[in-house]
Amino acid sequence: MSKILIVDDDVDLAELVRTKLTKEGHQAFAINTGDGAFEYAKQLKPDVILLDIMLPGQTGYQICRRIRKDPELYRSAVLMLTALGEEPEIVHGMEQGADDYLVKPFKLERLMDKITSLNALLASLGHVNRISNMMGTEAFKRELNHQLARDSAIACVYLDVVGFEAFCRSRSAELQEQALKSIAGLLTALIRSQGFYETAVAHMGRQHFVIMLKLEDYERFTGLLAQTFDEEVKQLYKPEELERGYITAMTRDGKEVQAPIMALAIGVAHNKFRVFKSAKKMFEVLAQVRQKAQPIDGTSTIFVDRRHTNR
Repeated sequence: MSKILIVDDDVDLAELVRTKLTKEGHQAFAINTGDGAFEYAKQLKPDVILLDIMLPGQTGYQICRRIRKDPELYRSAVLMLTALGEEPEIVHGMEQGADDYLVKPFKLERLMDKITSLNALLASLGHVNRISNMMGTEAFKRELNHQLARDSAIACVYLDVVGFEAFCRSRSAELQEQALKSIAGLLTALIRSQGFYETAVAHMGRQHFVIMLKLEDYERFTGLLAQTFDEEVKQLYKPEELERGYITAMTRDGKEVQAPIMALAIGVAHNKFRVFKSAKKMFEVLAQVRQKAQPIDGTSTIFVDRRHTNR
């Protein structure tokens, strides 16, 4: 069961929710003002915080931003409570680092469903990919949202291993797994050996990876990554395949085709010139730049989004 903090100036509602949560086996606590709520949360270190927006003293927005900037609290799940229920208010709350929202008035059963979902989210954060031993996409996006809420200067690097699908169609399951482990190991080793601190790496599935790192590091990181990958990937191929520059693989409809040696499409999005309020928007840009970073003649390619606006 969870430790839950209720921050709401509606005393009756807060007590009703606290009683319900207690009956369900949770540890529940309540405070009815914005002033002191952050300090109370620091004392309790709750798993989940139910945070009303309109409060006497500090607003829920202000408290949420403080939570996301605090090293002891920023992993707590935040459910924003809003009486307005209008999209701008909801979006703004999520941009402050909230994980979910609930519109007042609400049924207690709906609240319990939300808490169950948040607990599932918290539990999933520790799960890693079986092959790469890296976090998944949802955990990464949550970490990215927190960094954006903290106004951190960051860059996200999207990696698409072009040619991986063809490689898999020409290799056994064991060699496919070995290739993924090699790619993941390359990323981990590069980050550690070259001193790229405060990073997060996620394996989004198959040949797709994403890395978050400090803004000042992305140029050195992507340059080293492209160079290192293009050299080390050769170990996964036979000498004759490297000599001719391609492999033969079967398409899904049974046709034999020539496929290039694997190379990276490296797309970069950062907040040096533009403001990102959410991981969702940053991932939209990453999808765009990754398409523009197609390898040329088997050489990994880097494309950086340098736009100052959303256009």
